[in-house]
Amino acid sequence: MPAALRHRDFAIFWYGLVVSGIGSQFSSVASAWQIYELTGSPLQIGLLGLSRAIPQMGLQLFGGVLADALDRRRLMMLTQLTQLCVSASLVALTLAGLISPAILYAANVLAAFSTALENPARQALVPNLVPREELTSALSLNSTQRTLGQIAGPTIAGLVLATGGIAWCYAVDASSWVVMLGALLLINSRQTATRGRRAVSLGALQEGVHFVWSNQILLWFMVLDFAATFFGGPRALMPIYAKEILDVGAQGLGVLYSAASIGALAGALVVNKLPRRDRASRWVLAGVAFYGLCTCAFAVSTNFWVSLLMLAGTGLGNTVSTVLRGTVDQLVTPDELRGRVQAVKGVFTNGGPQLSQFESGVVADLWGVQFSALSGGVATVLV
Repeated sequence: MPAALRHRDFAIFWYGLVVSGIGSQFSSVASAWQIYELTGSPLQIGLLGLSRAIPQMGLQLFGGVLADALDRRRLMMLTQLTQLCVSASLVALTLAGLISPAILYAANVLAAFSTALENPARQALVPNLVPREELTSALSLNSTQRTLGQIAGPTIAGLVLATGGIAWCYAVDASSWVVMLGALLLINSRQTATRGRRAVSLGALQEGVHFVWSNQILLWFMVLDFAATFFGGPRALMPIYAKEILDVGAQGLGVLYSAASIGALAGALVVNKLPRRDRASRWVLAGVAFYGLCTCAFAVSTNFWVSLLMLAGTGLGNTVSTVLRGTVDQLVTPDELRGRVQAVKGVFTNGGPQLSQFESGVVADLWGVQFSALSGGVATVLV
């Protein structure tokens, strides 16, 4: 058993994240498929990503201030309740036949508000649940948890979408938030570091931003991550690839979403076997370059199996880079600043993929889907 899972509170937290991670993929797949069915426009898929990106980037820093000022576990419970209400509302509106692009945009905005407040607390809570010497194990497991959700979630969601319909996907997501709420209720650990904590204020926010700005390792890792995910993410184009280029339908869409996550799981294993993990920056650069090259190959592929292999390669390269960056971030940041630093990081790491969906949709609408994916991969390699 991995060292971090021997600690009761972290184990409960981790298993809850696995379930909620799988559930959130159901809504992600369903909303992208649903808006494309309603509009038939790649640009609309891009706007769906933009509706998530702007609130997340705007509120992420405020979420970090809250994570350092409030009980992180209770803050997460409040955000889980919000996510539950959003998913349950989508179930009801879909069944009633009242769903529209505007409603999907509004739901994504509300979910993004909740995610922006939750992410810094979720990331900053991990070091409170395990000893410092087992932090790398916990962060690697967190990466694996996201990967498990991204493997199982889209694959099962594609099957549910094809057989049961969109409403069932939203219902599964709503159920997963209930499970995560139960996990948070069972956790006994609290924030142990209180020295230096400050009330919610502009000064507290500036303190976190200044720490990142003055730490070149943190700053440039975040810039690199944003650039790679902004240019190189082909995820927004998956419904179009599944429907028009690869001709595999809703079931194939779920497999396409999962392929990158299968590669990410392999990437988590690779990180644990690296011979010289002290040379983290070299592995980070190699991982991002490999990610970009695989994106280029996926862009021009018209064979379903080759496309799956290339997507798996993007997941492998991205995870090697992400885990090593995350370990460095947590180890160099004091606990009393961890929520705010994770919030600044979240502006880069969450804003990049969401804005990427908008960028991909706009370029695809102007010059074609394959050109959009290919140009993003080339830009990633150049970065």
